[in-house]
Amino acid sequence: MSYNGPLPQVVNAGGTGDASFTAYAPIAGGTTSTGALQSVATGTAGYALTYVSSSALPTWQAVFSSINVQTFTSSGTYTPTSGMVYCIIEVVGGGGGGGGAAASTSGAACGGGGGGGGYAKLHASAATIGASQAVTVGATANGGGIGANNGTAGNTSSVGLLVSATGGGFGSGGSSTGGGGSAASATGGVGGAGSSGDVNASGGGVSFGSYVSGGNGWAISGAGGNSIYGQGGQAVLRTGGTNATGNGGVLYGGGGGGGTSCNDGTGAAGGVGAAGIVIITEYIT
Repeated sequence: MSYNGPLPQVVNAGGTGDASFTAYAPIAGGTTSTGALQSVATGTAGYALTYVSSSALPTWQAVFSSINVQTFTSSGTYTPTSGMVYCIIEVVGGGGGGGGAAASTSGAACGGGGGGGGYAKLHASAATIGASQAVTVGATANGGGIGANNGTAGNTSSVGLLVSATGGGFGSGGSSTGGGGSAASATGGVGGAGSSGDVNASGGGVSFGSYVSGGNGWAISGAGGNSIYGQGGQAVLRTGGTNATGNGGVLYGGGGGGGTSCNDGTGAAGGVGAAGIVIITEYIT
């Protein structure tokens, strides 16, 4: 029996347009709809093949198997967890201390509040971190002593030379208004500032330190400024014949409140600025 139809056509290189491919590598389409197929480069074990665009070969990307958080409330060393691919670093500076208040036998005195610590956030790869990085956490800042004494400025938090956030400014000490006081105020501290991060933010400042009314009547100290993770010490209200130490900053980077003395012969100290914090969130393969 004879066959008179067309002869079968042989497709070049077995139908792929290529004579060989990389062993065990995925195959992708060509640069055109009729172009030769292409081998995708081999990747790292455990990585996922990820689409890039309609004009580029897919690439291998890390797949995260877990997330780990390292939190520093005091200075130390950050050593990455094994398998860390990249991390998010957050730093908060310490809060500033509040100002003290002078003794006032006829009138009132109020200290200004300390500023809140600054904030910065940075995304960093494992290569950027290296084997380890020094971590500095801004320690607590003292409030001003009894009398018209300034508080202490807040302390800086940082991770190596990569990212940092300064502490809040100190609250000023408050002098007595004397008799028949009308208005008197002590300057509040400005907020700290983040630097070198992908996101940088300032801590809360205090627009004025305090306000006094009526001489022997009542007095309000300056409140501490907030940080992104901590509340400043609340303002203190005192009436004639009493005094109060300023409230300390609450948790991470909150500024201390000012002290208050209202027709009181003793005076008061300012509140302590809260320590900062460093939080490192790791993405691990």
